[in-house]
Amino acid sequence: MEKLLSHMIIKKIYGASSLYTEEGTCAKRNDRPCFAIVIKYEGETVYRCAGESIVSNLNNIVILPKGSSYSWECTKSGHFLSFEFQCDAIVDRILSFPVSNGEEILDILKGIERKRLIKKPLYETECLRDAYSVLLKLGETQAKKYVPGEKTRRLQPVIEFISKNLSTDIKNDDLAKMIGVSTVYFRKLFAQVYGTSPMNYVKNLRIKKAKEMLRSDHGSITDIAFSLGYSNIYDFSRDFKKRTGTPPSKY
Repeated sequence: MEKLLSHMIIKKIYGASSLYTEEGTCAKRNDRPCFAIVIKYEGETVYRCAGESIVSNLNNIVILPKGSSYSWECTKSGHFLSFEFQCDAIVDRILSFPVSNGEEILDILKGIERKRLIKKPLYETECLRDAYSVLLKLGETQAKKYVPGEKTRRLQPVIEFISKNLSTDIKNDDLAKMIGVSTVYFRKLFAQVYGTSPMNYVKNLRIKKAKEMLRSDHGSITDIAFSLGYSNIYDFSRDFKKRTGTPPSKY
């Protein structure tokens, strides 16, 4: 679900509105025209879709996707806030996010509601920023559910070091010393966790970064090669073609 949230590109905000529903109120909706983030901050509402029941309250935030059909019933009276937006993501079910920071997310959404009402300069940009912060907070709640194993935690300093030092000469011996193990054990441990050797991981990361740089105006292929830790353009071109099937000059 975190991956889905990271790929949600908000193209347009339609509105953010606080509403009140009485217990027993119910309705059906077919082919929803846009996405909505709903937080029932008073009382409780139950959404039903494809045989599944999803509770919406302050501790469980719901995303209703575009194109979805569902019914809902207010089981406890109270206010809710609905934030509606356009997004091209394809989602085939209602998403629910158990949260411990519902009040914080509610404040952000209410802020969007106020900003769209007052319409100060740059309000649209501020609303977009705030909307992404909500998606980020929802993603963080999902990420916290993932508890990395001991081996993954042990390698975390190495992964962070590699990401920050792609332009340097990275060696297995240095990485092994960083976590206090032998080079032989380090290579075995890394392969167990990431399914590849440390140096192959480094090269894959460099090529991934190179593709981003080639799509922009970072400079010549030689400049990119040196900035990613290659001593010459030939080694860079060989690695790039090996991993992408295309030489960097034609990417």
